[in-house]
Amino acid sequence: MKQQATLNHAPDGELKSLFVRDLRRRWKPVKEGEAAAPEHEAVRIRLHRCFSWMQRIEDLAAAGLDADDARLVYGWIAMNSLYGRWDQERKEPVTDRESLATFLHRLFKHDHDDVLGATVKAHRKLAESIVGDEFLNKHFWREGDENSIRSVQRAMYRLRSEIGDGKCHKALASTLDRVYLARCQLVHGAATFEGKLNRTAVRRCARFMEIALPAITTVIIDHAWEEDWGNLCYPPSS
Repeated sequence: MKQQATLNHAPDGELKSLFVRDLRRRWKPVKEGEAAAPEHEAVRIRLHRCFSWMQRIEDLAAAGLDADDARLVYGWIAMNSLYGRWDQERKEPVTDRESLATFLHRLFKHDHDDVLGATVKAHRKLAESIVGDEFLNKHFWREGDENSIRSVQRAMYRLRSEIGDGKCHKALASTLDRVYLARCQLVHGAATFEGKLNRTAVRRCARFMEIALPAITTVIIDHAWEEDWGNLCYPPSS
């Protein structure tokens, strides 16, 4: 039986997983239909790039490789394919934090089926473990242990309040902010390959990206492919 490209809720509130092949099937009729117009080339490229990196993550899992570092980095690259924007005046990409914030704001406006909100709620324990990790809190590296502990406590309180109040866009943004710090440690050479000290944090962040990406791409495919996601960074050229 073929797997259906849906994001239905299981009885326990968990969201059923989507594989890249399911997402591609979901996207194909749109891509070959209304989104085939030249003015939608950018979103077609964004999703194509994103799916290619998501596929690599699945390939690692299929091979039985315990590659947490790669899973996290590839997951962030996949999302960066979606949120990255080109600054026409400066002739360089817009900063990650600015472009990601704009992306998430626009994305949630199109989340008519509450896919993102349901995903955050279903995986709130994972989000809490990430936000509650003081080593993923930028204040730890700026202010030291004591202030960091208080900052983490405040962040945890805010996260729980945001989820409880239905402000899941803020909860997702704050969780991704911590994931971004873990990503930066890896790509900027601030961590040892498969280092023991950050294994738990990296593993959690990699898992969160694997959960968030299918939800994010589903919203784009179903409702937001016509949105202006900004100028594409480094478009293909021959």
